[in-house]
Formats: sequence, C-alpha cells, structure tokens
Amino acid sequence: MMHLLRNARGMRVAIDAHDASVRAWWAPDRYGRLADVLGAAPPACRSSTVWQCAPPDDGRLLLHLAHDGLSVRLAYRLDDDGSLHLDCAATADTVSRFALAAPRFNLQGGRAAVGDHVLRLAADRYWPGGHSCSDPLDVAGSAFDFRQPAPLASRLAWPALAQSAGFRHDFYWTGSGQLREAAQVADPASGRVLRFSSTQDSCHLYSDARCFSLLAQGVQLQPGQVRRFQLAYRLGVQDIDAFDISEPVSMMSNK
Repeated sequence: MMHLLRNARGMRVAIDAHDASVRAWWAPDRYGRLADVLGAAPPACRSSTVWQCAPPDDGRLLLHLAHDGLSVRLAYRLDDDGSLHLDCAATADTVSRFALAAPRFNLQGGRAAVGDHVLRLAADRYWPGGHSCSDPLDVAGSAFDFRQPAPLASRLAWPALAQSAGFRHDFYWTGSGQLREAAQVADPASGRVLRFSSTQDSCHLYSDARCFSLLAQGVQLQPGQVRRFQLAYRLGVQDIDAFDISEPVSMMSNK
C-alpha cells in the first residue's frame, strides 16, 4: 500500500508501507513545473513482514515494524519548506542489524543522465569500495574530495574511477548526534537542489548513469539497546551561479 504526504508547495511524497521506502517525490523545478525526482528504484522486497502504519495526518506518517525480536518505529514528516524528515528508533531482543532503503534521486526527472549533478559533501575521509584497509582514507587530493562542489561525471573521469560505473563508497565527517547538513546536490538544468542532513557521522554514496542516493549507515543493535537517528532530505531550487562549482559542467551530457 502506498501512502501519500503533501505540503503547501504542491509537493507529493509516496511511501511504500511494505518496506517503508520513499517511492516517488513530485517537486517543482525553477519554473514551477512538477516532476517525480526519484530515479528507478530497485523493487521493494515483498515478504510477509510488512510495516504497520496509520493513515497520514497533516503531512506525517508513523510506521512500526516488529519482526524476530527487532522493533523499529519510523516517523516521516513533509514540511512546507520542502524537507522530508525521518525519525527512527530501533531496539532488539537479540543481536540485530537494521538499515533503511535509500531513495534514488534524479533531480532533472525522468531518465536523464545525472553526470552533471553537482555534489558538495562535507566529508574528509572515505572508505574505498572493494579495497581492504584498516581505516578510512583522507579525501584530500583525490577524486573523492567533494568539500568543494564538483559534477559527478568529472570525478568519475579521474584515473582512480575511470573503470567504475559510479560511486559505491562510504564517506565520513567529524561530529554526530545533532542533525546537520552533510551534502548538497544541484542539477543545473532544472535548478533543483537536494540538501541531505543526518545525525550520523557518515553516509554511503551510490550513483549510476541515471540516479544517485545518499544512504544512512545501518545500525548494529545489541540485546536491549535502543538506537536512534534522524535524517532530512530538503528539496528546493537555486540559481546554479550561487553554487560555487570548482569544475566545469557540460549540460550536454544530460541530453
């Protein structure tokens, strides 16, 4: 079952009760034209384990999952400023691991390429996917340094990533506990900007030709332990000149 959240700006967010995932998000571009900005997401897992939820109320949706000793409460809230807040609390009777499905975005809408999406990520360390190392590596001087904004495609052209289909990497920053903005992604063609905030100190960046996601890290639970975290995805519009891009953008790659 799909549940729909709405706000005063005309945004609509569809949430799937089967896996508590965000399946669609209609948002305006710089000209006020609405489009679904979620790329093709992997099919939701259809199992006997389904989240329980009440009908949406004033832009809020509460969901609860209880399965094999794991109990999770998740609250979604869509604000009029374009922010989708997620507040999660999980506990377990046995050692468990819990992770949320991440929405996969394409800020231009449809199936346009996301290579010109410009990322700023306040991370000073990263974990190289597919490589063995004991500690995260410093991003300085590497293709993984997004502390100054850069298009995704320009970084994938670096030798270290030239054979990669996209990013599949964990990124880390200093500080956790308070909800803070960790990343911005801007699409020059539509003017849409996504801001990602988290109470965690890391995220997983995924990208391919048609979409990207910023994923909260899964949490490991010990018996009786309660783990809480918050996320926020905020969609708006912005003049691309205000986004201090450090590398050239070629909008032709989105055609």
